[in-house]
Amino acid sequence: MGQDRTRMLKTLLLAAFFHLTLSDSVFLEQKEALALLKRSRRANRGFMEEILKGNLERECLEENCNYEEAREALESNEKTDIFWAQYTACSTLVNKRPALEECMKGSCVQEIGQNYRGKISVTKSGTECQFWSSKFPHKPEFNVTTHPDANLTENYCRNPNNNSQGPWCYTRNPAVQVEECAIPVCGENRTTVPFSPTPPRMQETTQQQEECVRDEGLLYSGTLSVTISGERCLPWASEKVRQLSYRKNFLEDVSLVENYCRNPDHDKEGVWCYVDHPTISFNYCNLNYCENDLSYADDIAEDQRAGRTTVQQHETFFDPKTFGEGEADCGIRPLFEKKKISDSTENELLESYLQGRIVKGVDADVGSAPWQVMLFKKKPQELVCGASLISNRWVLTAAHCIFYPPWDKNYTTDDLLVRIGKHNRKRYEQGKEKIVFLDKIITHPKYNWMVNLDRDIALLRLAKPVAFSDYIYPVCLPTKEVVQSLLLTGYKGRVSGWGNLFDTWGPGSQALPDVLQQVNLPIVNREICKASTKIKITDNMFCAGYSPEESRRGDACEGDSGGPFVMKRPADERWFQVGIVSWGEGCDRDGKYGFYTHLFRLKKWMQKTIEKYGR
Repeated sequence: MGQDRTRMLKTLLLAAFFHLTLSDSVFLEQKEALALLKRSRRANRGFMEEILKGNLERECLEENCNYEEAREALESNEKTDIFWAQYTACSTLVNKRPALEECMKGSCVQEIGQNYRGKISVTKSGTECQFWSSKFPHKPEFNVTTHPDANLTENYCRNPNNNSQGPWCYTRNPAVQVEECAIPVCGENRTTVPFSPTPPRMQETTQQQEECVRDEGLLYSGTLSVTISGERCLPWASEKVRQLSYRKNFLEDVSLVENYCRNPDHDKEGVWCYVDHPTISFNYCNLNYCENDLSYADDIAEDQRAGRTTVQQHETFFDPKTFGEGEADCGIRPLFEKKKISDSTENELLESYLQGRIVKGVDADVGSAPWQVMLFKKKPQELVCGASLISNRWVLTAAHCIFYPPWDKNYTTDDLLVRIGKHNRKRYEQGKEKIVFLDKIITHPKYNWMVNLDRDIALLRLAKPVAFSDYIYPVCLPTKEVVQSLLLTGYKGRVSGWGNLFDTWGPGSQALPDVLQQVNLPIVNREICKASTKIKITDNMFCAGYSPEESRRGDACEGDSGGPFVMKRPADERWFQVGIVSWGEGCDRDGKYGFYTHLFRLKKWMQKTIEKYGR
């Protein structure tokens, strides 16, 4: 009898344990979560009904089993600890059979919810939960490494810190770090906290309903005369505007009436106006623009792809007086193209053209990315982000490297410097490296850190011009022809940086490489990019990376942010930066891709900003 009892108890405990630890990865949508919250308590006649018979029912339901019996049955301290945490959390329901079974399965909450293993992934306000394995938008204090026994799965609500209000999660709202979830309480017709979803803001609802404006507002004839920051637009006929617009090549067909927002220079950012402000001369106006997929021009004629058309002489876009030197000869590396030498992996890029964070990357050849810049914090001294050299006076990086409140980032020129010409991260490279201070930082006025890092771009002006060398040389900025012939699905670009070699949660630099890393990544179809994430994707982004079906792997990772995504045009053998490393959900995760700022769309803003601050 004793042996039979032990065998039956072991069967019970093993069945309960595997039920608690094995689950599929189906994502619970918000409407499904709402349906779950509304359902009434049900009596389950599942596996425990079949196993718990006779004395076992009396011993394990009517009376509590003890830890020693559980340990004997499971034969593992780890498995016993997991089971025991669940069993003890549910033990007060011993006389409520249906509720006890639901509690043991983890589909409802008992007390503070240490037993919960369900799939609700929205908070009490209806906000979607952030994945526990992700660092965007928040860096979790509680994660799969620090709390391996807390079942921090996907983005499901959990309670790893014994929160008195029950399970919670980090949210996908950058302005709200954590929030509790409304989880059904075992045996009761209520939830841990009331579920009261927040309605969308009126402005967002109105924008979704109104008709979108086409062609970046080129033909806009409305009367909007206030910028996104609330400044009143100056009249186009005023003396100050005449001075500011002197020698500007405005389109004759655009009627500059009163002080209404217009787009006379076909800025990809849309309509704008001049303003009377102590630090800025212009700003953009807020309109709902139609989507325009210039970045995925897969219908380009075959003979125009990959720069296979006859390339005219490289044209400059910026004024050398404000931009500085380097645009005319950009993208031609002194140690490679100027010597008619290829680096060790660039043929992979060219082959992808002909055929149609750096995780799992390789050591870059010395001098193969002479435009690579390290954005460095002065105190404490540490790597902040990547960046790129676009002239002898200007550096380009991501706005979230400068300003991102969820990570307590709000850097000024007093906090940062740049290190140019580097290859080895760990030491100062005398004769190659230059350390330069900054005297101006400008982030895009429409940079959206609150929602999706839209327009994730910042310009850094060097305190003094940097001299070019074999290891310091600017990259070219993209033209429309470059974008339409290279930025195509399946074509590969290159990302470089000193970011983590793998996704890590520990402090320090144990995951950082010694030398500059690089990886070649294929551009992904726009619809696949959108389907891979719940975050809103805009025209100002593109994504790249390998699909789960492909044998190749690779991605940008933490520390690579702000660095360049470059492509080489075969016709004139110049390297162009088409993107900035912006964001991703984890590093090199299946079904997830890296997202990059679409540089060409923001080029007009760069030109105006450099004209304003480059003198």
